[in-house]
Amino acid sequence: MNRTREVIGVASVALILVGCSTQATTASAGSDNSEVQPTIRAPRHVDKSDRPQVTFDPCLDIPDSALIEAGYNPATEKNADFTPDEYTFLGCSYKTPQRLYGMNVLSGNITFAEEEEKSREHSTPIEINGRRGLLKFNSGVTNSCDLSMETSYGIFGLTRSIFPDYSGAAPEAEWCAGLEDTARIFERYIPKES
Repeated sequence: MNRTREVIGVASVALILVGCSTQATTASAGSDNSEVQPTIRAPRHVDKSDRPQVTFDPCLDIPDSALIEAGYNPATEKNADFTPDEYTFLGCSYKTPQRLYGMNVLSGNITFAEEEEKSREHSTPIEINGRRGLLKFNSGVTNSCDLSMETSYGIFGLTRSIFPDYSGAAPEAEWCAGLEDTARIFERYIPKES
């Protein structure tokens, strides 16, 4: 009888631990990615504003498999949170295995309208998997490109920097090359709101 209770107890703990995984559910290998089920969790940080809470945490909700698919090394993850009282940005930074690119992935509760206003003079409207977005290219910021997408709580953004393997700046045409493809990979994990 005691042995049966021990087995049931161990099985219960195993089920609880499986249910508490911090990785988002990923699509099965070879699928069209329509099977991705994003994770919704309580935010790691809540600011003192009346803005919506940041419910998509790129550090926890983008799986390692998506980072690898986009060409980034999950082992290089560093915290990039920015959490003043007025708004929240939860984020992490990553590097490519060859260290040619560095990227910050941020999820914040400023509005998409605020983001549009802030980058009005150096952005182009785009669409990423059906979401409104902005591709932001500022020629005054060498080797860097930004992309923001609208979410129900605010924005999801990528900032990518190129570290050329030669002296001087990379050609401007390379600064944003491929960033929209990276955004399409990560967008699959942001919950779709009605």
